[in-house]
Amino acid sequence: MSRLCGKVLPLFLILIFTNISNLHAESDSGKFFPSAADFDISNFYLEAYGGLAFPLSFTSQDFVPMTDNGWDIAAGFGFNWGGWLFGFDYNRSMYGQGTASGALMENFVNNLFEFRLRRVISKASISKLPSWLEIIPGLALGVDFITTDYYTSTRAKADGRLTSVGFAQDGARCFFGKVTFENAFYLGTDYFIPFIEGDFNLFYDNSIGGGLAMFFTANIGIRTYPGSAFHKNRSQKFRKEKPAEMQEKALPETLSSDFVSTDSPLPVELKIQSNIHENFTPDGDGLNDLAILTPELTNICEPPQSWKLEILDPKGATFREYSGSGMPPQTLSWDGKGNGGEDVFAMNTYGIRLTVVPSAADVTRTGQTVIVAQDSVKTGIPLQVIIPDKKWKIVVNTIHFDPDKASFNQISEEQRRENIETLDSIANQIKEHPDCLITIEGYANNVTNTERENINELVPLSQLRAQAIMGLLSERGITKDILIAKGKGGANPLAAWEDRSNWWKNRRVEFIVEKQE
Repeated sequence: MSRLCGKVLPLFLILIFTNISNLHAESDSGKFFPSAADFDISNFYLEAYGGLAFPLSFTSQDFVPMTDNGWDIAAGFGFNWGGWLFGFDYNRSMYGQGTASGALMENFVNNLFEFRLRRVISKASISKLPSWLEIIPGLALGVDFITTDYYTSTRAKADGRLTSVGFAQDGARCFFGKVTFENAFYLGTDYFIPFIEGDFNLFYDNSIGGGLAMFFTANIGIRTYPGSAFHKNRSQKFRKEKPAEMQEKALPETLSSDFVSTDSPLPVELKIQSNIHENFTPDGDGLNDLAILTPELTNICEPPQSWKLEILDPKGATFREYSGSGMPPQTLSWDGKGNGGEDVFAMNTYGIRLTVVPSAADVTRTGQTVIVAQDSVKTGIPLQVIIPDKKWKIVVNTIHFDPDKASFNQISEEQRRENIETLDSIANQIKEHPDCLITIEGYANNVTNTERENINELVPLSQLRAQAIMGLLSERGITKDILIAKGKGGANPLAAWEDRSNWWKNRRVEFIVEKQE
């Protein structure tokens, strides 16, 4: 029999250890509000803790310590919903004889019945946290049943103190509150989660005439999830499909993603999709004003370390940027503005680039250190508002001319197609505003940054080009009576002379659309 036990017991211990090592840390959805998908009945927990209680003080007694140091013990139970700990605890703190001048108490005991609300903040919420550490702030409210004995001193008698106060005695019950801060340590199993905790406690005593009282406690404890063996495996796929109610929301808070086993060979996959690919016109008219960008991140075992979504201008430079840690939002809305508030150019293609740095676990599993997904959006003819309901402008840089000329003989076929597409679109837009006067303003880039170049070369050239565009619009059915051509040369640059990479923005045509009086 003893030999059989000697063989079976080690095997039994190995099975227990294997089961424990496959369990996963306390639930943390990574978002502020939990959802129905975060509810797991096995997230019921038990906890016990104890430690030091530092001397009790009353505000009405000038914070003189009424007691010596003490100690406290507590036990409780609760439920973890997506990282929120809802629980009920019983806490008993006991103090020794006060030694300070004016202290009256032979002993003092708090019997605390409290409701606790705490939030687990783990690596799922803050990617820079190590996987073994959880930060847990919290609050508690409850009732304090006080018991105490007094010195049989002259002062106690002169003050009319009772000899003692018993449990639940009239006047010995008061409301109680506290603020807590806890650090919990995940050691590979939900059966055993040790933590350290510091509390600031406050109550109002009306049984001994002390008034508002406060004390501090420092505890160590253990929390356990008895149903850990039945937890949803949080290292495996978290949920296959978004709930129907989430699919219907225009702007859900976070991206629902797939979590895979850490030993899975599946690579992390990343996609980015815009709801608008053509005719993006962010001008406030209610049509195609917002590009809704939807990331899709799958086959991950932990939330990523960081993400960055960039809108790239036609030359590939960053025009607008969004970034964060953990899971990217399920949707992002782009209003057509750049980081500095500048507007998009008409008839241009803007790139979308999403970059994700996977978690350390996914990097180890797949070798993928950075993952990139791309998409694009092409603008139409947005009317940028200058004066509401009176004056607008269209800004384009996709009308191409021969170098230093107002002709089109040497341009490429692609440039010729862009000219036709841009001019056709502008003509159609102008036809929708027959009561408006159209001023065609040609701009150029002042390479030498001198007035001489501007007056002698750029203004005349831009005037000729504006007149050429006026003729092309006339060919498209726009009467010349509402068209005016102005050569602006190097005036009103959008990019500073020192900013060579953005000189292309200065070579543009602006169509000023103004209602006639």
